[in-house]
Amino acid sequence: MKALIGLREVLKKIANDVEVLPAVGGAIEDLERPDFEEFEDRAFNAEERIFDAIFEREQSGKKVELYRSVTPEARKRQELFRYFLDGSFRSYFLGTIIEHERESPVIFAQIGACVLERKNDGSVSKRALDVGNVLMASRQRLSDSVWNRLEGLAEKAGVKFLDLTEKDIITDKLAGFDLRIKAGGKIRFAMRKLEIEFIKKVIPDLSSDEWLIADGSLLFNPLLEDLLKYEEIKPVIGVSKNFRKDPQFVIGRGPKAERLSIYQLLANLRNEHRTAAFSAREGKAVFWYVRIREQKHMDYPLMGVIKVELVNPSREPLDSRLLDKVSAALIGERHVTPHGQDRRWHVHLYPIFLAERMVKESFMSREAVQQYLKWR
Repeated sequence: MKALIGLREVLKKIANDVEVLPAVGGAIEDLERPDFEEFEDRAFNAEERIFDAIFEREQSGKKVELYRSVTPEARKRQELFRYFLDGSFRSYFLGTIIEHERESPVIFAQIGACVLERKNDGSVSKRALDVGNVLMASRQRLSDSVWNRLEGLAEKAGVKFLDLTEKDIITDKLAGFDLRIKAGGKIRFAMRKLEIEFIKKVIPDLSSDEWLIADGSLLFNPLLEDLLKYEEIKPVIGVSKNFRKDPQFVIGRGPKAERLSIYQLLANLRNEHRTAAFSAREGKAVFWYVRIREQKHMDYPLMGVIKVELVNPSREPLDSRLLDKVSAALIGERHVTPHGQDRRWHVHLYPIFLAERMVKESFMSREAVQQYLKWR
């Protein structure tokens, strides 16, 4: 609440310097776009679209099949996955600053990330949680005097101030979009940076039997380069519930090679099976898909499928047994499903869902934000 009081003073003081067009009815929540995760996956991996290298090996030397059964084992006392990381945000359009011929939207957001730790008895508890407040406007669309005034007021209020037009790996791909849409990318990038800090904190506690699941892609910097610095694979996987739909997969060599769209690849992926792993970024990472729910309960083939990523410092094909182990453990995380609470219920891993919910419950209420954040 202290942050809201400070922000209210920021709005009141800046409204004395420039003309303001407030959002109708006060702060308007900008709802998170469900397809933004897919856009993010495309942005992080824009350089590659065709994948023709199956990047795993059988110990027996046999050919790696395109689909593999990974039926989970009975629940054990100690699970493979010990830590679960997810982030979330909530943003509000506050209005538009008008300065002569210049104008800029003003956005307020709360970002947060949480790591849950699972105990040996199966219960989970908070390992780390952080929530921050962010104010955003466009530096390119305001004079230096107004920008500096806003920046100083935000700093005094203890709120991070960001430039909507400053480029990053996500907003670089949003050229030509409305600044309110770009704000979503800017907020997600700030959230991702917070998640990276949490991954760094947890890595020393990981082992071959205690892994971390991070929600979303690992294939962006500085996270990818950080994980490549280690000599061996760090037990961190990225899991995406909504992923890009444009990649093509070339299976086989020579005139008999077959090209599959992602729809064709996943339409034939049976329940509790995974695809072979494919190389990304010249072997720096591998990714594959796992079906955690039967198609007969889904509306279309891509439902019930998650994308899994693993950073690969060796750049060598990975042992199929490791990928089978990780995939089987992932299938075991699908219960309990948050059916009816999230449109992505069919691909939720329950501890990740709990981590996201813990972040959201730490945010200030919509009612409080809308009541306090008024220009006058």
